[in-house]
Amino acid sequence: MNYQKVLKQSWDLVWRYRALWLFGAILALTTANGFFFAADPDWDVSGERIAVKLSENSTIYIPGEGPDIDLTRPNNHVFQIDDNDWEELQRLFNEELRGDLIPQGVWAILITVGVVAAGMTVFGILGRYTAETALIRMVHEEKETGEKAGILRGLRMGFSRSAWRLFLIDVLINLPMLLALFLAFGLALLPILFWAVGSTAAGVTGALLTFGAVFLVIILSIIVSAALSLFVQVIRRACVIEGLGVLASIGRGFGLVRRHFKEAVVIWLIWIGTRLTWMLATVPVLILISPILLLFVIAGVVAGGVPAVLLGGLLSTTLAEPFYWIVGILAGLPLFLLVMLAPMLFLGGLVEVFKSSTWTLAYRELCELECTAANEVPSAGAALKAASAN
Repeated sequence: MNYQKVLKQSWDLVWRYRALWLFGAILALTTANGFFFAADPDWDVSGERIAVKLSENSTIYIPGEGPDIDLTRPNNHVFQIDDNDWEELQRLFNEELRGDLIPQGVWAILITVGVVAAGMTVFGILGRYTAETALIRMVHEEKETGEKAGILRGLRMGFSRSAWRLFLIDVLINLPMLLALFLAFGLALLPILFWAVGSTAAGVTGALLTFGAVFLVIILSIIVSAALSLFVQVIRRACVIEGLGVLASIGRGFGLVRRHFKEAVVIWLIWIGTRLTWMLATVPVLILISPILLLFVIAGVVAGGVPAVLLGGLLSTTLAEPFYWIVGILAGLPLFLLVMLAPMLFLGGLVEVFKSSTWTLAYRELCELECTAANEVPSAGAALKAASAN
């Protein structure tokens, strides 16, 4: 296999075939290549908080209004409640009994979380497999015909039976692996039951055995996952490029890797190296584009804030404050994150295009090697004639 040719063509496709960028960005988003930022709030400077004293040197603070709680006295917890708090507690208790504002607001939040989570899950599954199928088929067709497909045609290529088959392939491969992993962890945790014997020595021995077994399971799971990823990339392309079914794709992929193991391993190492390089480069990249990220954070606040304010305003007539604002923020959060992460998703998408193109071009090379090897094998009749002549 001409590895230099494969890498050069993959790099060329990244910059020359711009319709691939969108599908690469979707793949980056739906395969957990996004970046989320979090900050710890400083409750010490907040105006309203509830102090929960755990020990003489440990106190946690909860935002909001309410009683301070002292848990440092066993069986004699002290709740410091101001006179004004009694009226607030009574109001909340009455509303809870009547089923008014609090239950209604909580149900609204739970429903919003469920709808947002379900929507993101559906988009993640459809987007991931549609984008992956589109990337494979678009690159393969470009090499076959020399024509570049547009975004709409790429969507039609991606939203196909092959995308559904890719999903089933993942289920068929990952589900047994997940069950085996749970079983292995369960067996690894069994020695901890030595504590039930009542002997300190047996308990310590069980803890050490459990630690070693869990560590071994983790190492083995990493090795097995890495080994499977070598076969899965070939299986995916057998499904999309050759239009094979689920089981036929799995058989074809394992067969190709087995017969051309060296070539497949080299491409796999390049693929792993690209992933690790991108992981290491994310921090410097974030620092370099931090001014751009700040602009997109502001744009994300606007993009997510507008629907949040509109929805919160609509719900203000039926929900109590702050429930309608919480529902609005939850509804606008996905749009905020999408806009905020757009620069990193763009760069991550380029990396996904390069990785996918590398595997697709390598698969084409493997198929050519397969055809060459088949043509070089003499027929049975020719072999018999050669043997009889000798």
